[in-house]
Amino acid sequence: MLMLARVLILTAATLAAWLYVVRWQERRAGAETCRVSYVSDGDTVALSCGGREVTARVQGLDTPETRDARCTAERKAGDAATERLREMLREGAIEIRRRGSDKYGRWLIRVRIEGQDVAERLIGEGLAVPYRGGQRIDWCKRLEAV
Repeated sequence: MLMLARVLILTAATLAAWLYVVRWQERRAGAETCRVSYVSDGDTVALSCGGREVTARVQGLDTPETRDARCTAERKAGDAATERLREMLREGAIEIRRRGSDKYGRWLIRVRIEGQDVAERLIGEGLAVPYRGGQRIDWCKRLEAV
């Protein structure tokens, strides 16, 4: 019985240490100094972080596609969201926080400009919709209804 207790304690301590290291790495990566080097579309950017380029998906919103648009209305709306994000990024101090990675290997980030959340602003301006993952929005159908 004593041996089982020791094994359980050792396992718990090992797991706790491993989780601490993983969380520390995530916090360190989230605090890494990055700058937006390119805006691909309204919710995807390229970041330059300490000499390396990474692709990042802005969390909390979905914007119409530009490259893989399924209809003309989606492409136009996607172009508008992309241009608006570019404008916003020129407005002032940018804060980028990493929140992990998605299934495609892109960083998941939250972006604030002068303290204001980019996702909330684009949603508020009608250029995006709230998005927490899951099925892709049919922008052509959505834009047709507007």
